[in-house]
Amino acid sequence: MIGNARSLVFPRSCSVICMTHSGLASQLDERLWMKRILAVLATLSIVATACGGSDAIVASVNGTDIPRSQVEKLVPVTEEDGAASDFTRYLSVVIQWEAITQAASSAFGIVPTDDEISARLDELVAGQGEAATLEEYLAAVNASVEGIREFARQLIIQDGVQTQLSESTAHISEDVINAELANSALDWTVVCASHILVETEEEANDVTARLESGEDFAVIAQEVSLDPGSGANGGDLGCNPPAGFVESFALATMEAEIDLPTAPVESEFGFHIIVVNQREEATPEVVRAALERDALVGAVDNWFVGVIEAAEVTVDDEIGVWVTEPSPQVLSVN
Repeated sequence: MIGNARSLVFPRSCSVICMTHSGLASQLDERLWMKRILAVLATLSIVATACGGSDAIVASVNGTDIPRSQVEKLVPVTEEDGAASDFTRYLSVVIQWEAITQAASSAFGIVPTDDEISARLDELVAGQGEAATLEEYLAAVNASVEGIREFARQLIIQDGVQTQLSESTAHISEDVINAELANSALDWTVVCASHILVETEEEANDVTARLESGEDFAVIAQEVSLDPGSGANGGDLGCNPPAGFVESFALATMEAEIDLPTAPVESEFGFHIIVVNQREEATPEVVRAALERDALVGAVDNWFVGVIEAAEVTVDDEIGVWVTEPSPQVLSVN
């Protein structure tokens, strides 16, 4: 009924790898790393490889030709329906990555070697567990060896670009950090809270009276709470930034005394009795690290999008047309 921490908005060329953490420190660490660069362009390369393919030229990027076979090897083997849209989608990916690869090489000298790609692939496999084999990893991600090596190559380029741009990312000043903490405290705090939701203030007062008489909070929550998610779990909402809750509830979690039930708190959902078990505010060092990473994510995203949009792209007229708005892609003519 209340909702968990709100979702962050990620750059348009990025997707996210999220790890599951526990504890307040990990919650704050997740806030820092949720924007780790992993371009969605790369994820489309981890697919089963189709067989065959022709060498007819289907597109060019800054004068470099892209043969049909280069695209077809990335397209999963599917039914005929949707095959054309799949081809243009993967052609878009190949075009985008060709532009990125060229720019990374010319601007930063980033050219992944076979040894570097193999080492990165070993890291990907190791991430499945110490005893994982390449075959098990490929099966787990539904990838071919060729496709996963391409993915590893793209990761190396992404990391290289990020390293290069990090050297020019502006330092976050103390004034900016202090303003962030003052103006966005709800975002930079993690609270571990439970609540009991009822419909009326009278019912909330009854809950308060039962708690004051010594009844167990979790038992009452299971009995009367209208929140189907937390009620069955004794009212436990877990640990989240208050910014993810409705305003009155969020402010109450910031002001509540630790381990003591609040007075009834009204929201659009009804009346809440809240208990905050733990509350931790981010330190200036944590905020600085997060803001600097956010700035770097923005810089890398802008660089990726910029080189893609600036590329001179031609596409076979029978396949589609290249556009950059609202996002760079090949629009099918079929």
